[in-house]
Amino acid sequence: MSASIYTNPSFSDTPYGLKLQQTITSSGSVTIPSNIKRVYAVCIGGGGSGGSSAQAGGGGGAGAFSAGWTYVTNTCTVGSGGATVTGGASNGNPGGATIYGMVIAGGGAAGAAAAAATAAIMGGGGGGGGVSSSTNRAGSNSGISYTGAPAATNNGSGVGTTAYGGGGGGPASGTTATANAGGAGVSGGGGGSALTTTAGNAATAGAGGQGLIGGGGGSAFNSGTSPTGITTGGAGGAGDKFAGGTGSGSGTNTVGAGGGGGGFIAVGGNASGNTGGTGGDGGGGGGGANNSGTSGAGGNGVLYLYY
Repeated sequence: MSASIYTNPSFSDTPYGLKLQQTITSSGSVTIPSNIKRVYAVCIGGGGSGGSSAQAGGGGGAGAFSAGWTYVTNTCTVGSGGATVTGGASNGNPGGATIYGMVIAGGGAAGAAAAAATAAIMGGGGGGGGVSSSTNRAGSNSGISYTGAPAATNNGSGVGTTAYGGGGGGPASGTTATANAGGAGVSGGGGGSALTTTAGNAATAGAGGQGLIGGGGGSAFNSGTSPTGITTGGAGGAGDKFAGGTGSGSGTNTVGAGGGGGGFIAVGGNASGNTGGTGGDGGGGGGGANNSGTSGAGGNGVLYLYY
């Protein structure tokens, strides 16, 4: 004998089957029908913004993705994407956590510039490493998912570790500099930045890590006198369905910013000049370069409620 949960009165909290009923993009009150006692929540945290430096900033990590059944509550928190930073030598800003009931998705880590950025929380991707005054700053770790999925470590001189949330990619500096990509995962890590001090040589930043949600790409800079080398910012990591933004720079440009990571339901923004691209919803922002560069903002989080 079989029973359908869609007509069985024992399952009165899902009288019409499980459907997407609400898409919530800002923190505040939540109204659920009185006969609904539990809901299935999908939480996406805000992406971290890229770093911006007198040299080159790393890409921001993607916000976490978490889903599960929870009791009904009349409030929610939707994490904002990390805000941009401009010029100087500044780490980016981490993304905020999205929370509904017992389901939590942390924000992505900030891209590094002046110092190593702090790790992401609750499953978000790590930020990419930056280069400031020719000093390499390691990328940051990802967070542990609320489900217990392990965190990734960053890789100071290589590709970020693959895990639930990818680790941040390591930067590179020298006569010719090719930085490392962020680690892949459900939430991708940010790409590392690249710096060359030799006029005719190339600087190529790392791409953001791919995943369900992509990390931001790192930025690149050539500080040589009358530089003629190709300088290219890293592309944002691709999401499951939406592409990351392109990095800027080609030919004999002195700077290249990173593209924004692809989001859960939106593409990442393209970099322009020394300004990084904005992450799609939950995606990491791209790194910015040079004294007047601006990093890309992380994509805002979102909450989906099914009942």
